[in-house]
Amino acid sequence: MKPRWFFLASLAVVVALIATSFIPTHRQDIAVLDRLAPRIERAQTLAPETRDAIMRLVDRARVSTGDARSDQHRSATIARVTSAIRERGGDPALSGTVGQAASAR
Repeated sequence: MKPRWFFLASLAVVVALIATSFIPTHRQDIAVLDRLAPRIERAQTLAPETRDAIMRLVDRARVSTGDARSDQHRSATIARVTSAIRERGGDPALSGTVGQAASAR
């Protein structure tokens, strides 16, 4: 029979592994933005809620990791996503403007 400390230690390891797998990291945020960038570039319009959610993700991803190569990739990805949002008719600094182009007369 195994001692009680073995089961408690095993439980702690399992809880730690589960917690780290569900907490998003900066690398995961950048990976999501990398996958979203082509879709944003192909989209004709973006709903304001979608743009706001993407910009929250961009804000989370702006935190520097200290690794020059990673930071360079992060900056390029953020620039690509924000420029794609601007091209869709919205300014990332303003809320609720994406997809609301001026009407043609």
